[in-house]
Amino acid sequence: MSGLLRAEWIRLRKRRSIQAIVIAVPLLIAVQFAAGYLSISEPPPFDEAAIRAELIAQGYGQGLPPDEAEALLAGQVDAKRQEHEFRTEEAAIARAVYVFPRSLVTVLGSSVFVLLALILLTASAVGDEFGWGTIRTTLIAFGNRRQVLAARILAVGVVGLVLFGLVLVLGAVLPVLLGTGSARPPAQLPAVDWAGIGALLLGNVVAAATVIGFSAFATVLVRSGSVALVAALIYFVIEAAILSVLVRLEPLQEGGGAAWLLSGFPLRGFVTLGNVATAAASGLGHFPGQVLGRDLGPAAFPIVALAAWAVLFGALAFRRFGRMDIVE
Repeated sequence: MSGLLRAEWIRLRKRRSIQAIVIAVPLLIAVQFAAGYLSISEPPPFDEAAIRAELIAQGYGQGLPPDEAEALLAGQVDAKRQEHEFRTEEAAIARAVYVFPRSLVTVLGSSVFVLLALILLTASAVGDEFGWGTIRTTLIAFGNRRQVLAARILAVGVVGLVLFGLVLVLGAVLPVLLGTGSARPPAQLPAVDWAGIGALLLGNVVAAATVIGFSAFATVLVRSGSVALVAALIYFVIEAAILSVLVRLEPLQEGGGAAWLLSGFPLRGFVTLGNVATAAASGLGHFPGQVLGRDLGPAAFPIVALAAWAVLFGALAFRRFGRMDIVE
């Protein structure tokens, strides 16, 4: 088995497409992080005199006694001041998610790029030899089919762990490079929950295992890596269609007693897990005064369900690969 793993590592390391994927994913996440931070604009300082002059130019208070006109102008100026304070606080909250350690939550929120990369890597690692017609030669050389498939899945898994490691490094380094900590923090900043960050990372790793297992099964099922990519898209459509029917049932609607069962579907579970763990880890809403639930309990079932799907897809992939006729 060790020889298979070394051979697989050498094979993957020399492939330009895989090198491009490993470089492109962190680069995409870094660009998205930087673009998101730099796109936040904070309103200019509040200028009461300018606001008052603008209101007078618009006709506020004309035709009214001086005391009534002044009261009307003061009310409008106060409303503008409150609006300015709200927008300033809103911008501060938006910037706070790019400050370490909340930046870790932000970059993990972009882990869908890692999952897409793992679909490509698995389909390529498992399926290319079917297209090249060299799979039979490989099996003759190494003999044990299960070990061959296990070595390739493990190699892709290691690449996935490396990508997640790079994502976390970006979450720690990018705030320093962009100077995000120099921005004005929002008032009453809630504490970061490291357990939430851990749950978010764990959920992403389990989701990656599910993606690898599904991609491996789809690839050996159709004997093609390119068709396996289409199978992933087809699955997304099928799950969305099934969920659109199930949510019509009253117990499965939002607030229903059995609504949590829908998180057992891989895609729905991944979204639920991300929302729950992100809210628990960061504690920041999208606007001042928004209160988020920070209970990690609802994330447990999606993680267990994703792990079960990963085991199921992996078992199906090994069963199919171990019994399929290979004449290439």
